[in-house]
Amino acid sequence: MADDEGSDLIAGELRADLLRALSYVTTEDTPDGGYIVNGDLPPEVAPPFVRAIMRIEAELLLQDAELVNIEHGEPRTPEERRTDALIALLLRVDDRAGFGL
Repeated sequence: MADDEGSDLIAGELRADLLRALSYVTTEDTPDGGYIVNGDLPPEVAPPFVRAIMRIEAELLLQDAELVNIEHGEPRTPEERRTDALIALLLRVDDRAGFGL
């Protein structure tokens, strides 16, 4: 689902709802140099966030389907795709908000 230029919708959800949900998301570093994303979202905040992530993940799945072949199989795991969907959502929110993260 491509977002329309000038729209206040991101992956079909209002930017304000996604910003509110993202205010509950935190990260923590892991000993191996990675990070863990924590999101203890209240029930009234979670649905728009979950729907947006799922829609972006679906976009990425369609892109991945075009890249599948005998030599390489799937280009990324479901976990990698979900992580990429979160990052894509953050970038889209950031692009629309007019400020850097």
